[in-house]
Amino acid sequence: MESVEYYKKIRKRDYVLNGKDIHIINLSFTNRIKLLNKSLTFSIIDKKQKENARFYNLISTHIKIVVLETYMLQQKIVGQSSKVNNLINEENKLYRKDKKSLKKIKKKLISEKYRKSILNTWNTSEVAKENNFNKNKNNTIAHKIIETNYYQYFLTNAKSIKESKRYFRKLIDKKSSFNTTVNFNNFVNSILSRLSNLVGNFVGIFTLRKGKLLNNAFFIHSSLKLLQPLDILLEKTPFRLTDKFIPGFWGHAAIYVGNEAQLKKMGIWDNPMVLRYQEDIRKGKVIVEALRSNVAFNSFQHFTNIDDYAQLRLKEELTIEKKREMIVRVFAQIGKKYDFRYNVESSEKIICSELHYIIFDNVRFNTKRIMGINTISVDQVAEQGLKEGAFYPVNLYLDGIKVEKDRIYEVYNQLLIAKNKEIRKLKKSLH
Repeated sequence: MESVEYYKKIRKRDYVLNGKDIHIINLSFTNRIKLLNKSLTFSIIDKKQKENARFYNLISTHIKIVVLETYMLQQKIVGQSSKVNNLINEENKLYRKDKKSLKKIKKKLISEKYRKSILNTWNTSEVAKENNFNKNKNNTIAHKIIETNYYQYFLTNAKSIKESKRYFRKLIDKKSSFNTTVNFNNFVNSILSRLSNLVGNFVGIFTLRKGKLLNNAFFIHSSLKLLQPLDILLEKTPFRLTDKFIPGFWGHAAIYVGNEAQLKKMGIWDNPMVLRYQEDIRKGKVIVEALRSNVAFNSFQHFTNIDDYAQLRLKEELTIEKKREMIVRVFAQIGKKYDFRYNVESSEKIICSELHYIIFDNVRFNTKRIMGINTISVDQVAEQGLKEGAFYPVNLYLDGIKVEKDRIYEVYNQLLIAKNKEIRKLKKSLH
């Protein structure tokens, strides 16, 4: 798909960014931001190069104009999309380290200082001595500058130079207006997030008993033998008060990333994102899950304080390269804070279902809009394990009892559509 058409599509208000969009936007804009930063650094004039003064000033002028026009085109394509701008400005250790990286570049590019620097390098190039060796190159660069829209509108004469001042003033005002709107929306969302955090942590205190599968040796041993990297783990804890507030049957989801042997076989054991967790993996940590504290890396045994359990696997056989890329992205989520806004279109903070939404970017998950925010429930991840979904169930336990292999599909399907009374009967029948 053409870039312009793609960004026209995603900036629409009713369009929900999916996992693939989040990956594409993060990757493409990070590369652009790097190029813009490099261009800004390169455009500094080296005054010591007196013999080549015209050449260096022309180069600098051309780069400054191209950088500005690239930025303006980018803004035109993206439009006034707060969700895309917020996504790009998030700190993300996989794509970039700097928080507000786009905002920093915006500030430089639309400043009066930047406008004056373009004018300065252009005027200096006009009066600078010319080195005969670079004469042809100088003419070529000068011609490229003259062809730019910025030169045509704002550098041709004294009148247009005055217009450039107004143009930059409008850019600054437009940025301020947009930032005010974004900041207000973020402020409101921040209040809602804190309220949700308070309620969630308070409710999370209450638990009636321990899970029926807690530290169950048979369950742990047999389940670990079945697990493959990128398998989804679903669980339910009906003995916790938090379970009553979660819509649907399933209450939590995690991703199995693999043990040492599996990661070595895939060729990513020494990947920088995996390398830092090698000792943890050797100690038995193999599951990544978003908890109320943060996105954690835990052992399978830590996951067993539950009553109900399902293991899902992708139906599509992915290439080894795609699997590697996805697993590395899972490791990159470790340490992120819990998203009490439940916003699937952001990747700075995430909940357990959002983790799957951004990792399995080849799956079209359903989402729901609540109070202006697009979110995804654990059941909307789990529904992909139905016959028409992207996954299939490999292993299933209900009320601490293993469901026989020939009944897994039948029982799993019922869990997502049956009423509580019917599910209680189903569980009772397994005993």
